[in-house]
Amino acid sequence: MPNHSRAGRPVDHRKDEAILNAVRALLFTKNPQSFSIDAVARKAKVSKMTIYSRYPTREALIDATVQLQAKNISSAISINPSDSQDLQQALTQFGIDLLSFLLSDDHLGFIRALSSAPEITTESLSLIYHSGPLATLNCLSNCLQQADANGLAHFSHPDKSAEMLMGMLIGIDMIRATYGKQRQRSEKELEDHVHWVVCSFLKVYR
Repeated sequence: MPNHSRAGRPVDHRKDEAILNAVRALLFTKNPQSFSIDAVARKAKVSKMTIYSRYPTREALIDATVQLQAKNISSAISINPSDSQDLQQALTQFGIDLLSFLLSDDHLGFIRALSSAPEITTESLSLIYHSGPLATLNCLSNCLQQADANGLAHFSHPDKSAEMLMGMLIGIDMIRATYGKQRQRSEKELEDHVHWVVCSFLKVYR
């Protein structure tokens, strides 16, 4: 996350937003090792000094961007569900947000860039994994744990249940995409798929 610990003028959070939006756009056109601070500065229309004052390294910049994406995807489940309908709606919206991102041309291009760039370090991949997929999985697990505590369902192993739900949502779409066989779902097809998965999932635990 950005480093705002320095004393001085109030922090302009609009610059943070511009910087992270620029990084996100560049990550989907260049791999994480080849995009530059110069390119981010030009796209965000800020100075390199402004970027370095917030994000001291390129890795910190990537990490903050991936964290923000994971937070956006998980916003629907960052709640304490009060009833069964609340839980189902939260999981359904989460599924729609998750698949809309994972199956987007932007994300698929990013995955291909990662897999085709031999210079990507294990450390960089680990950073992206922990701040993105793992953080999203943990947020889902926390939501299911809260639902169990509220008596809405029986999630005795929320971590395993969270992984099960994500697997059901994604299915083999990512495998299809890897082999160039992915057919983009229409908005209605995606919503119908997520609704069916969530209903089927909850039946197992009620």
